[in-house]
Amino acid sequence: MPKGHFIRMNKNTHEINGVKMSKLKHDRIRAFEAMLPQLDEKERLNSEDVACRLGVSSVTICTWLRVLGRRLLNNNGRRFFAWDKSEWHKTVLPVYKKTGSSLAAAKAVGVNSCTVYRWLSNNGHIVRKHRERDISSFKFQSYR
Repeated sequence: MPKGHFIRMNKNTHEINGVKMSKLKHDRIRAFEAMLPQLDEKERLNSEDVACRLGVSSVTICTWLRVLGRRLLNNNGRRFFAWDKSEWHKTVLPVYKKTGSSLAAAKAVGVNSCTVYRWLSNNGHIVRKHRERDISSFKFQSYR
């Protein structure tokens, strides 16, 4: 290599939860972590609102939260955990048998209708509808 030429190395001098980073990024994430109780717990802002407040993108906020190992409390009404289906035989199934509709059962319990339909069909309460097809009338292409 010619004299005076050097290879710039990564500035991985700091670490948070096993993620190595530069001092600048480390200081920004720690400052963000100090603001989290105000932004998340008191004001209940979502990632887009926090990003607008801090002047960065929402992807940056999500990355910082992942590095810190945290989640915001406001998730725009979405749930990030699975439903507890242990009691569904007592709550969802009687409503489904009475109405015959997975949509009505979902509305009664307050769960997404796709979740209820999938649970009912996976447990054998609903037979998924498939059209009977006679493949003898199909024209298959022969690939040579």
